[in-house]
Amino acid sequence: MNTRHSLLAAAALALLTPVPFAAMAQATKPAAVPAAAAAPAKAPIVAGAPAEWIQFDDLSVTPVIDDVSRHLAAARAALAKKDTAKAADAMHAAARALEAQGDRAAKLDRQRAAADLKSAKEVHGKMTALTKQLDATAAQIQAGKVSSTSALDKTFGRAQRADLERRWLVTDVTTWYPVAEEPQRHFGAAIEAYAKKDYKAAATEVRKAASYVRLEAARAAGDVKQGLDTANADLEKTAAALDKGAVRVQRDMEKTFAGANHALALAHRARAAESWARKSYDQVGYELKAAAHGLESGAGWVSNEAKAATSAATADARAIGDKLASGGVWAKEEIAKGFESLGSGLNKLGQSIGSRNKASPFDVGA
Repeated sequence: MNTRHSLLAAAALALLTPVPFAAMAQATKPAAVPAAAAAPAKAPIVAGAPAEWIQFDDLSVTPVIDDVSRHLAAARAALAKKDTAKAADAMHAAARALEAQGDRAAKLDRQRAAADLKSAKEVHGKMTALTKQLDATAAQIQAGKVSSTSALDKTFGRAQRADLERRWLVTDVTTWYPVAEEPQRHFGAAIEAYAKKDYKAAATEVRKAASYVRLEAARAAGDVKQGLDTANADLEKTAAALDKGAVRVQRDMEKTFAGANHALALAHRARAAESWARKSYDQVGYELKAAAHGLESGAGWVSNEAKAATSAATADARAIGDKLASGGVWAKEEIAKGFESLGSGLNKLGQSIGSRNKASPFDVGA
């Protein structure tokens, strides 16, 4: 039999072969998927801890995780070695990196929520002022007027650092997601140090966790931001009490940690909803995965029963998040279910820890 006859025979056999009803139904049902769903799977963003921290004179800390913080850390390291030329160069580099982030804040996607756009305008103004201050500080370093990190901190105080953290509003997912699980890791380390009666070490770990809460607050608005600000204040109080050895009950620490995880999870879920409205599906995926981690971690500080009660919600959110982040196939019905389940789990956790903040309603759209 020649090749042409072979192909005809194969085609005829395929037409005569019965197709299972379930398979036929699935094949004819249109799938609700993103336009890019057929694209190759995207490489996952890997979690990782920062290799370095900046600690200021008032004991507050910030992780070194982007260009701005890396250059600031380099400037401080050079000052510590009395290398003013290198310190000045690093400070100028920090100014340029901040300037670039400020430009991104000024050009935010117009599909962003109104609160986002208003905040971005304010952030751009703050960044512009801070850029000038960094350049001015670099000139002072070069002139020998700032020769130590303590002197540097006097020119760059807590208020300016708070404004600097607002650059997180425009940070890329490849910067914030790798450290999304870091607060929980530091909470665990704080409990371990506390058990060893090393209260100073426990306080340091709490402050490190608080630094991430502040960064996330810079991306938030409304009730979500208020919840994060409250969580940060509670963590700062806990750290101060640990410094004095005044935290007598571990349970008090665990409740504070649960509240911070809850606030973080609510923030990530809110961000996921905003990203959904912009059709930034991979962003939705990573925000949902981060929210699931926050819910699971927060429930774990409450009780094993609470963690078990939220396990289905966290599993659903992670599964959907993985699909969206990797460019996989999904249906709107499962997206809506995932958001609803996650919101319900967060509201239950909130009730158990006495939080008034709740997950906002989610509309999957037409």
